[in-house]
Amino acid sequence: MGERLVLDLETQKEFAEVEGRKPELLLVSVVGVYSYEQNRYDAYLEADLASKLGPRLQAAELLIGFNIRRFDLPVLQPYLSFSLNTLPMLDIMEEVVKNLGHRLSLDSLAQATLGQGKSGHGLDALRWFKEGRFDLITKYCLDDVKLTKELYDYGKQHGRLFATNRFGNEKLQIPVFWPERKREMSAIAKMLTEAFGKRLQVEIEYLSQSAASGESPRNVRKVDVYSITEPYFEGYCHLRQAVRQFRIDRVLDIKPTWQRYTVPSDFVPTAVAE
Repeated sequence: MGERLVLDLETQKEFAEVEGRKPELLLVSVVGVYSYEQNRYDAYLEADLASKLGPRLQAAELLIGFNIRRFDLPVLQPYLSFSLNTLPMLDIMEEVVKNLGHRLSLDSLAQATLGQGKSGHGLDALRWFKEGRFDLITKYCLDDVKLTKELYDYGKQHGRLFATNRFGNEKLQIPVFWPERKREMSAIAKMLTEAFGKRLQVEIEYLSQSAASGESPRNVRKVDVYSITEPYFEGYCHLRQAVRQFRIDRVLDIKPTWQRYTVPSDFVPTAVAE
């Protein structure tokens, strides 16, 4: 089993210094990683990327970061002989955009969610590189790794992150769905289908996209399943006391209650999505 690694990096150059704003031309100064399996932070300089960092990344179970698909991994790619895009990854930025509709900075997301922001600015790291202060770059980079890890941990535990609106006077809830789950998707779909076939009510742990104000998106509810059309299923939700539509990939866990039910003869699949 490989490691789950949180990754962040700092560069030698800024976009204004390279042709075509290509991240692969920015060059790495320091890469920071945190390993959940080893509970340890490590930093790598440019000379160590291929020989020391590369093998860890190639064997990783999951790579976690903030905007890593569009920035960190393209910057790092020229140093490695294998494609980083083939690695299993979770990009927190992508999850935020998927649910919020626009991009956010790591600092603003951390401020709204954790009550703390970044320890510095990326321009500081560029200046420190020119000054040869790798100690300061390493600390700043690992601070960002720690912040990213804490955002991931918060989202995993609570099923949500937070942002503030553009006026700064309202906190917005962002449902997030990290890939670790109590049961695999195929097992959940199979149990759901079997319960539906026997008309057995199920109890599900579900991550909702439409949680009420002040309500956690992650909750447990009992459902009488009325229809299944992957990736959705519909049924009577005892929490909402109404028929609702659910996504199978947002079910974190499932078990039958052995309570039997009947599907209403006038049921038509037009439920409100959860």
